[in-house]
Amino acid sequence: MKPTGIQLVAEFFNCDSEILNNSEILEKILRESIIGCGIEIVSINSHLYDPIGITSIAVISESHVAIHTYPEACHASLDIFTCSKDNGVSFRILQRLKENLAPGTTRVAEISRGNPLEVSRTNWITDDTGSTGFDIRYHIQDEIFYLKSVYQEIKIINNESFGRMLFLDNDLQIAEFDAHIYNECMVRPLIESGIPLQNVAILGGGDGGVLYELLKYNPGKITLVDIDEAVVDACNTYLREICHDAFEDKRVEVVYDDVFRFLAQGRHYDAIIYDLTMHPEAFINRKRDTYLNDLFSRIKASLHKNGIISAQCCSAYDYDTLDMTANLLGKFFRDIRMTESYIPSYCVPWTFAFGNT
Repeated sequence: MKPTGIQLVAEFFNCDSEILNNSEILEKILRESIIGCGIEIVSINSHLYDPIGITSIAVISESHVAIHTYPEACHASLDIFTCSKDNGVSFRILQRLKENLAPGTTRVAEISRGNPLEVSRTNWITDDTGSTGFDIRYHIQDEIFYLKSVYQEIKIINNESFGRMLFLDNDLQIAEFDAHIYNECMVRPLIESGIPLQNVAILGGGDGGVLYELLKYNPGKITLVDIDEAVVDACNTYLREICHDAFEDKRVEVVYDDVFRFLAQGRHYDAIIYDLTMHPEAFINRKRDTYLNDLFSRIKASLHKNGIISAQCCSAYDYDTLDMTANLLGKFFRDIRMTESYIPSYCVPWTFAFGNT
């Protein structure tokens, strides 16, 4: 079939969350953007999801324009298809939608329609850094492990520069080449504090690297909490250069649970290591600052007096997250310190933070 028209698939980052959760405003934006490009609208319909999010679809004389929103992540996914001979129509609609939704960052893919389409896995992984203004691509020399678990897509690859690397939903977690840098940054604040480490919790950390580093300092009991058993199993099998035999240590208890449920049990710790993401948008249905505020409140309540928290934050270029993290930690903890360390496999300086109760 001869191609007729193009389809644009776009991702809008850092939009106004209130707009993204208001169907009337979204439909108005759709209507004005389409009519403003001289295209006739056949109908517009919206569906509001519970508890948050909207899909708005406009059927137009030349196909469709659709928006699906994730207000909790300030994110919108768009699909624009016009079968017009004028390929510029789709781009003009996209431009008007950008002007109305005002995203901080956009990603756009162009597809020529009509010919057979084939989507296949390639020998590259693109780690989409979202709001930081650039993406990072990693070559897959060999794919060591792949599984789509109940919670996420798990990949372990081999890369010429960084050795074996763990990706969760295409987001790099750790690499053999420089795992020691990350792990030392997470554990060092606990050691330098001089507090007894009789009972420590690690939230996240399913690769076992932080656990292995902490065990070097002869702590008492360590409880590692990760929701996805499949991650721990994969890393314990394929990333032994990172976790070594840490999961077999008798001082270690591994709990597979949601961190909120775990922290609600009322246990108390000398230190808690936060090895979870500061970008939980993929699995929450509320604004991340509210989610993280509640989580760090529970972390504080789970620490002994003069207990310590050590946390990984984000890229040094993720300015919004850095500001949010500093405000969040300052609300619940004292003597907050934030440090940077360059991790080669991340290709950016990475920020770590710690403080006391």
